Amino acid sequence: MNKVLVIATLVLLLVSCSKDNTYTIEGTLYGGTSFEGETIYMVPFGSSSVSGQDSAIIRNGRFRFEGNVDIPEICEIRMRPMMRLFVDKLICIKEPGHVWVTLNKRSTAKGTSLNDSLQAWRDYKYKTDSILVALNKQMKRATSEDLEKIQQEYDRLQSEFDNHNKAIVQRNDNAFGEYIDRFVR
Repeated sequence: MNKVLVIATLVLLLVSCSKDNTYTIEGTLYGGTSFEGETIYMVPFGSSSVSGQDSAIIRNGRFRFEGNVDIPEICEIRMRPMMRLFVDKLICIKEPGHVWVTLNKRSTAKGTSLNDSLQAWRDYKYKTDSILVALNKQMKRATSEDLEKIQQEYDRLQSEFDNHNKAIVQRNDNAFGEYIDRFVR
């Protein structure tokens, strides 16, 4: 009887001390059920190989990926090429926890620390890119006297964005920093 109690206690200790490395990525799609039955893929970022690829079928405008991950991984959630005309691919980080994804023309992910950081960066980049595009249009129509002032603002904003990215990489020795590092080079 004592042996059974000791073994049960050891098993309980091992289970309670083990790290929970499960992840769930749960998503919805813009257009809801119009993508019913389509396949959605989660692939390692930058990989053209099918190794490491996971897939899910869209049911009621929703999809779900589940599994275990020891080290956070950058991945891309996307549909087949023709569907990408309607739904933007999404870079997210597969990490322990629950991630909520919305796929549409400007896809989003939130719910875990790295994905929340990545989404905040994406929002910042989107805002910066919008301003840079507007400044670029202004430069094309500007008189020579206004051109220099607009160019300075464009350069200042681009430099601010680059410095922001460098600071992120320096502060984040993780999958988020690894992804942003691609913009620093």
